Amino acid sequence: MMAALGGAVVLVAQQPAPTFRAGVQTVAVYATVSDRDGRLVPDLPQSAFRVFDNGREVATTMFSNEPQPLTAAVMLDMSGSMTSRFMRLRTAMLAFIDAMAPPDRARIGSFGLEIAISPLLTGDHDQLSRIVKEELWPGGGTPLWNAIRAGMASLAGESGRRVVIAITDGDDSHLTIPGWPEPNLDALGRQALNDSFLLYAIGFEGPGLDKKIIELAERTGGGHAEVPDGADLSATLARIAEELRHQYVLGFTPAVLDSRTHKLQVKVDSSRYRVRARDSYLAAPDQEGR
Repeated sequence: MMAALGGAVVLVAQQPAPTFRAGVQTVAVYATVSDRDGRLVPDLPQSAFRVFDNGREVATTMFSNEPQPLTAAVMLDMSGSMTSRFMRLRTAMLAFIDAMAPPDRARIGSFGLEIAISPLLTGDHDQLSRIVKEELWPGGGTPLWNAIRAGMASLAGESGRRVVIAITDGDDSHLTIPGWPEPNLDALGRQALNDSFLLYAIGFEGPGLDKKIIELAERTGGGHAEVPDGADLSATLARIAEELRHQYVLGFTPAVLDSRTHKLQVKVDSSRYRVRARDSYLAAPDQEGR
């Protein structure tokens, strides 16, 4: 699903990203293209893409394959079963942080006995590394769905591409946590799609990801990965970083803003390639630039 890196990981090159014109309703779609072997295809022209809004082809008014700034919430499973895996998780996260480049920003969250998320959304490597080294403690269950919701809430005021990466060794344990709603995957899915989040789910040395989380991650245009026992989580995070670097951004202006959910399709002009992008958007005025 994701292409392996051939060298050092750099999440975002220091190049200007496309911007949205104020007052113009533009829907941004981030698309990943891969070949039949899963290798990334980063150099297609705008003419290779076709975008469909409720089955009707629309013109793309913006296009770029330049690296986009990363704004991410990384939610780490700290349930009791992660105790024996904690050092490998910490090592992988420190490598991920070291690979971040300006103007990338991230915040670190955890879930177990409680759901906690740092107030710092930053690209400062020292700050992020300190959180990973000093503020993560295993214990408790796996409130995965509400943890993803917390990650999205922490980025609600941000613009542009917003990514939530969840690393877990199990499925949601359906825990009720004070201050959080009952776990509800359908509600989580609606929020992720309507608010234009990209979700990445990583199953780390556990029984495997629930197929519903896998499906939701794919529907948002994100993805999923399984890390078998003894495998390198750092390599998996590096592949996700490489994928995020090579996403295309396509923009179009909706014909109507009816505050309804519209089906969205992105196609490429060759059967050799697979394109992955979110499959719907909310056609509402307050979705500008998302």
